[in-house]
Amino acid sequence: MAETKNLTEYYIQADPIIIPDSFEGYPLRYFNLPLHYRDDLNYVLIPYGLVQDRIEALASRIFYDLTINIPEQLICICVLKGGYRFFSDLISKIQNENRLQNNRSLPMSLEFIRTRSYINDYSSNQLEIIGLSDLNNLKNRNLLIIEDIIDTGITMVALKEQLEKFQPKTIQVVSLFTKRRKDKKCIFKPDYCGFEIPDHFIVGYALDYNEYFRDLEHICILKESGITKYKINDNNL
Repeated sequence: MAETKNLTEYYIQADPIIIPDSFEGYPLRYFNLPLHYRDDLNYVLIPYGLVQDRIEALASRIFYDLTINIPEQLICICVLKGGYRFFSDLISKIQNENRLQNNRSLPMSLEFIRTRSYINDYSSNQLEIIGLSDLNNLKNRNLLIIEDIIDTGITMVALKEQLEKFQPKTIQVVSLFTKRRKDKKCIFKPDYCGFEIPDHFIVGYALDYNEYFRDLEHICILKESGITKYKINDNNL
């Protein structure tokens, strides 16, 4: 059993796969993409299959870590909207671990939240959490926040600070993506991460651009023409 634990601990990394700035992606012609998006995309950055494999590895690592260190119920918190697909797949793969492992188990409950941010350069970090009916129920509980992408990290820092006011036992964060920003460094590092990506605007796998592209399976980079095409007209706001 010790060898199995070591394989999980040392060979499945909690740190992300790093996609370098020089990576040019995969040509669209090699993938089955929705016709209504083909002219709007530049290239595929991460194919759907690689996303799924990485989530499966993260699920194994999270299951191992939490059943060793936190052998009690875990509250898994989905940050909507973009995080729902990652949340669903990650939870499903952790449940598979529960079924396959005979000597360890990780009971889970699920919560769904949305955040409304009031953060700007001239005020302290404030965040309204929408969805949890009674935040006092988080006291002395173990939390796993499941997020799709961490960009600047400002919102996640504020979310953790807000949740800490309700005295949970532990808070851990898993994000499918973190972004390497050109203009500023991300101020938050998640406990588990799938991929570190260059400073591109990505869509697909439930990540949207003005509510478009959520139905795209692969992680793709938008063309400038696509950004312009789906831009919201200020006059309609």
